[in-house]
Amino acid sequence: MNQFVSMLSEYGLFLGIPLVFLAIVAWVCRPSAKKRYQADGNIPFSGDKKR
Repeated sequence: MNQFVSMLSEYGLFLGIPLVFLAIVAWVCRPSAKKRYQADGNIPFSGDKKR
């Protein structure tokens, strides 16, 4: 058990940062988030509307 805790303290950032990144990507790409992020994705194009 002591070796496991030592390994986590040494390599925690190397394992933790990619896992947090993958968790964020999975959260944004979940099916129920499409409506929420679709409006945000159109913000750069809001000035292109013809009047």
